[in-house]
Amino acid sequence: MHRWAQFSSRTVILWGAGCLLAAACGTAWWPSSPLAAQDEETLSAFMRRKLDSSSKVLEGLTTEDAELIREGAAALLEMSKAARWNVLLDEDYREFNREFRAAVRKLDEAAEKENFDNATLQWFDAVKACVECHKYVRSQRVATKK
Repeated sequence: MHRWAQFSSRTVILWGAGCLLAAACGTAWWPSSPLAAQDEETLSAFMRRKLDSSSKVLEGLTTEDAELIREGAAALLEMSKAARWNVLLDEDYREFNREFRAAVRKLDEAAEKENFDNATLQWFDAVKACVECHKYVRSQRVATKK
């Protein structure tokens, strides 16, 4: 039996989505000006918390642990309100944030109802919003450097 055959398609897809989110969150943001060492550590800690919260959601989805999903979703929603999160001020960026928050709220609602299939779909929407937003931020940073 092939090694991957023991995993359900859902588990493999969730794992892949989590890896994409980790890559996007961990590498897509960079400061536009040099930061002091202390600020850099703060940014690093903030990014780590985003990844940790995302990991909780992913683990909760794969183990069908509604409380773990809700814990990760609540942390992501709270962090999305932090000044550190808001790296751009234009309308497109605000729309990405609204889409992300809406998806995470729906994720939380689905987890509360223990509807894990719907929670999975909402997580995909949240991951998609993350990836698209990080891509947008990178494009804006490159445009301002030209």
